[in-house]
Amino acid sequence: MSVLEVRHIEKHFGATRVLEDISFSLEEGQALAIIGSSGSGKTTLLRCLNFLERPDRGSLAVRGETLFDAADPATQREAEVRRKRLHFGMVFQSFHLFPQYTALENVTLAGRLLAKERADYKRDQKRILRQIEEQGKALLEQMGLSDRAGHYPHQLSGGQQQRVAIARALALSPDILCFDEPTSALDPELTGEVLKVIRSLAEQNTTMIIVTHEMAFARDVADQVIFMDGGVIVEQGTPEQVIVHPQQERTRQFLTRFSQN
Repeated sequence: MSVLEVRHIEKHFGATRVLEDISFSLEEGQALAIIGSSGSGKTTLLRCLNFLERPDRGSLAVRGETLFDAADPATQREAEVRRKRLHFGMVFQSFHLFPQYTALENVTLAGRLLAKERADYKRDQKRILRQIEEQGKALLEQMGLSDRAGHYPHQLSGGQQQRVAIARALALSPDILCFDEPTSALDPELTGEVLKVIRSLAEQNTTMIIVTHEMAFARDVADQVIFMDGGVIVEQGTPEQVIVHPQQERTRQFLTRFSQN
């Protein structure tokens, strides 16, 4: 069974149709790269998956559970949105760290807030919070940031801030880790350190969706690639099929323009 099933998703903003009949599936441990020009609908698609936007049509299922069906109001209750978001970890292009919290506090904040809802929290508060802190430290170590746990965002480079954001997204053990152009706000030197972390996650078979403009990275790391243009999926397949030997003229034109930039 697929981890993620996306079926016939559409999203409109007034008369503007941003997503049209988007369907794909993602298997456990796979990395999916989504490529395309600005305005092609890539970010809107991620926002629909994370319930930051509500699709006008279609359905989403994770591990066989229907999280959203536009035809079924029972799947759209606001009270359940937070729970459904926990299936997805989101890493934004502009970090979105809380400036008043240290790196470790940013990573552990969501876990600490959710822990208060546990039935055993009052009884085992110290043990639970200690476990959350230990997990946060382990994630920062995985990101190569053990010595930055007590630093605030303004004391970190852009690449270090993005790695903290990745650790934060991993902290709640999401089914799928989503990246929205994670290197677009970084200079070339810092881009490399973030891509190295994502590459390491791929080698650990982390299930990921990566919206990216790094074509060589997508070719080398992704198990499958989707090329979007004008809110539709123009072509999808393996990196070899889509990036190296594209079949659609629109895909070839995009890759040619991209290689000339």
